[in-house]
Amino acid sequence: GQKSIEVRGLKVQVTEIDIPVNFGAAFEGERVRKDDLYAECGGGKTQAVELVTSKRMEEVEDGKVEVIGLDLPDLPQDKIPMRLPLAVVVEVAGRNFQADFEPILERQIHHLVNYAQGVMHIGQRDISWIRLGDQAVEKGFSLKHIGTILHAKFHQDFGSILDKVEVTLYTDKADVDKLTKRARAEYKTRDDRVEKMTDEAVETYYSCTLCQSFAPSHVCMVSPERTGLCGAYNWMDCKASYEINPTGPNQPVEKGE
Repeated sequence: GQKSIEVRGLKVQVTEIDIPVNFGAAFEGERVRKDDLYAECGGGKTQAVELVTSKRMEEVEDGKVEVIGLDLPDLPQDKIPMRLPLAVVVEVAGRNFQADFEPILERQIHHLVNYAQGVMHIGQRDISWIRLGDQAVEKGFSLKHIGTILHAKFHQDFGSILDKVEVTLYTDKADVDKLTKRARAEYKTRDDRVEKMTDEAVETYYSCTLCQSFAPSHVCMVSPERTGLCGAYNWMDCKASYEINPTGPNQPVEKGE
């Protein structure tokens, strides 16, 4: 489908996602098996990393999606499956955006890439793993479309906190290694903010039901000293998630007596 963008005031509304495969939550649990595999990034075969970072409004060009390095159509077709390093860098800007929101959006990459039919995503941060199936690539899907998805869905799902989204994907090993180093420093800064906090120091913990799409009866209780069992969400992430979406998967729980 064609992407239609309306500008209402200064808000960009993306109503359709311009990619050549079906897209929706129905495909989230789909697996791309070895026999159907066309290309993969990460998963221990190569390095793959994801980073969402906030910038000033004038530093982000909304809708710009670029692959720096080779994309699937540029590669010789004689080595299938192809294995590529990948760095996905999403730059966002918004008058209501806080740095605390970065890991929340970063974690959404997992769901959103999985919503594309024939595309599988596992993991997060610097241990992500993306597999593209034969049929998706035959229909014309390439790495650049990951950026198209993230631009459209970040506007659709987080339009209240962001105004601009720019996505750059890197497939050259030297670039990916450099960005992995940068990303790890940013992850450490985020983690250190919670590292020194204690459970005693806060009045509120947070519930987390993020994994209920595949563990329907599961709820985690997240405190400063205890992440969710998946290890993906810490207390600061839950706090930010609740600010973004007060009816979402993270709810405040008062400690009481």
